[in-house]
Amino acid sequence: MTQEITPEVSNFDETIKPKLPTGLNVLTILTFIGCIIFGILTLLTPVIYNFFKGFMDKAVNSGAELSDKQLADIEKGRAVMELQHQNMIPLMIIGMAGIILCFVGALWMRKYKKDGYWMYVAGEIAPVIGTFFLLGTAQFTGVFSVIIGIGLPVLFVVLYTMQRKYLTK
Repeated sequence: MTQEITPEVSNFDETIKPKLPTGLNVLTILTFIGCIIFGILTLLTPVIYNFFKGFMDKAVNSGAELSDKQLADIEKGRAVMELQHQNMIPLMIIGMAGIILCFVGALWMRKYKKDGYWMYVAGEIAPVIGTFFLLGTAQFTGVFSVIIGIGLPVLFVVLYTMQRKYLTK
């Protein structure tokens, strides 16, 4: 009894894919979820702008006594929102380009491609730089905007950097 080796059997070992490391798997899944959330928020930017503008107008016209600091904060926020409104289309394009780069980079990293890491990093850095050129430091008016605008991208780039050792192609 001799066993014949067919092409299907001889290629069996080559078709088994190594299991994706847990850290890289979790990061890419979180990236996909973040891309979907931020993609929807980016596309809804005009609606969100109108909502917050109406919210500010309602606060000022409510007749409630507002302190000087509250009025100054509202005016500061209104100035930033006007600047964002003037640059809405370029900001949306930059945002969507960054989201697409991050999504494709994460897909490539799931296939162990080193270029996926660099594409992801470009997708995280491009919106920060592009927004800075359009809005300057006005975009960083609060702690939340700094955490979302800079902290989250830096955190994910650092976490992906720690996973680069698994990228072999």
